[in-house]
Amino acid sequence: MKRIDASEQGLFQISWSPDSEWLAYVRNEDEVCINNISTGEIRVLGDGSWPSMTADNSVVMERDQEIVLNSGSGQRVLVSRGDLIRNTPKRQPLLSPDGKTILFVVNNVFDKDSQNKNAYPYRHFVGIADVSKGKPIITDQQWYGGTATWFADSDKFTHFEFDSTGGARVHVVDKRGQELGTMFGLYPSMSPDGTRIACKPKSGGNVVIYSGKGGWDKDSVETSVIRIPDSSGRLSGSPPQWLDNRLLLTEDSGKLWRVDTRKEEATHMKKMPIPVARGSSTMILSPSRELLAAEVASETGYELVVAPVA
Repeated sequence: MKRIDASEQGLFQISWSPDSEWLAYVRNEDEVCINNISTGEIRVLGDGSWPSMTADNSVVMERDQEIVLNSGSGQRVLVSRGDLIRNTPKRQPLLSPDGKTILFVVNNVFDKDSQNKNAYPYRHFVGIADVSKGKPIITDQQWYGGTATWFADSDKFTHFEFDSTGGARVHVVDKRGQELGTMFGLYPSMSPDGTRIACKPKSGGNVVIYSGKGGWDKDSVETSVIRIPDSSGRLSGSPPQWLDNRLLLTEDSGKLWRVDTRKEEATHMKKMPIPVARGSSTMILSPSRELLAAEVASETGYELVVAPVA
């Protein structure tokens, strides 16, 4: 296990570069950093949040309620407060695996349908933009919280939400913003081949596997549930991380599990670092699926560490 960085306040919103050589993350509350895990070089990019790295080590991130691209030649605004709907914050960018598209959240959009129903007239929506061309669009996907995750083919993504009306739900959406299916659960993660989604139920204690048999509508999805032994039943904000037919899963009980989805059994990973339990993700597998980056607790605060997956 190798220590990458340390902080009294935290190291979170972690993402890998496509070549598995760099980590991007937020240190303390709003300091975006990238770190070469081989050399230990740390570059501080300044204030911001939600960093994602491109193949040339440029960083897509949120800064001052806009989505920007930070590169060696400077900073370029990808989606501004004036785009789509004027003076709306644009937040939480997520770069697709092929580096061509970003998802983001458009905050506080006036929604006429909500007003007509005598409901709160402002909503948050999912936006999509091309990294090279710009041209952002706003979709019909409402955003009640949670985070989004891309499929490996960069043509689809999922986002989850939890609200008092519909409960814990996972949506599968194509790159045009059209919904392909909805399932129950939180913190979704797609298998490398794009045929299965692992997520956590509201009550915790299990991992739910949805298998899409040619689609993601309710008639095309098969469901299996795998029990996590000795689980506290409480959830952390870290989605399951797929290895192959196995995945890594952490919960607030302070244990990291490797779950074999074929044998439907879980093994306690005693020699691996234990990610901090937060409301957001504190662990992520490298694109090579050989290394796990995790925020762990230390005597003076928190450390960001990298460990090979045993």
